[in-house]
Amino acid sequence: MQISRRLIAILLCFAVLASAQGNSWNKVRYNGGTLQTKVDPKDWDNHLTVTSDLVTLKLKDGQTAEIPTKQVTGLSYGQEAHRRVGTMIGLALISPVALFGLFHKTRLHFIGIEYATPDNKKSGILLQGDKDNYRAILLALHSVTNAPLTVAEKDREFVPMGMATTVTKDAESQQDVQPTSKSDAGAGSIVVSSTPDAAEVYVDGAFVGNATATLKLPAGKHSIKVTLAGYKDWTKDLTVLANSELKLNAGLEKRN
Repeated sequence: MQISRRLIAILLCFAVLASAQGNSWNKVRYNGGTLQTKVDPKDWDNHLTVTSDLVTLKLKDGQTAEIPTKQVTGLSYGQEAHRRVGTMIGLALISPVALFGLFHKTRLHFIGIEYATPDNKKSGILLQGDKDNYRAILLALHSVTNAPLTVAEKDREFVPMGMATTVTKDAESQQDVQPTSKSDAGAGSIVVSSTPDAAEVYVDGAFVGNATATLKLPAGKHSIKVTLAGYKDWTKDLTVLANSELKLNAGLEKRN
């Protein structure tokens, strides 16, 4: 146990020292936030740099967000990042699916950065790291901002050891205790699976994660697209009824 604690302390020290010179990652997805862009949320080729003074996100289209580390008020991971940042920035800047519930068998490493603008307005960005870099991103952000990290109970095991965290109830439990909004009251539930599994799922043109996924969508017309490299796209236009339940399986055909 003592050896493990020492190793954790050493890793955190390295993260702090490295942050003075800056850490950079090119494999980062931008899933929503203060930047309004047409960059596809499934594209990885965005650039994130974390230094002791600044968190800089540069998108493929050239747009750049620069966040002073002193203005970062909170960090979050996993489903909690999706929920917190989505609530903060509003429906206009992030897929509504994020606010109606989204649960995956395939793990997506969402990272939320909450901060205050110069005029003291709350804002945030939602990123997605991959399995090889998300821990390093979390450590770098935490070391330069000292901001609290919030994570759902079911996601706690995926956060680097040694990081102080605030653990919340899982998203499923939160839905039971949160006040029901007008949009939630008329939502329908759709389970989207794919063959082969783990294909990417889009709702109304917005990337929402990988199959199998359970979506809660507002009543009305929606378009669902399922894609996987080497296979033809699968699409389905449908009308969601209030309080309805539906299961869809996208049987993907290989490209010639």
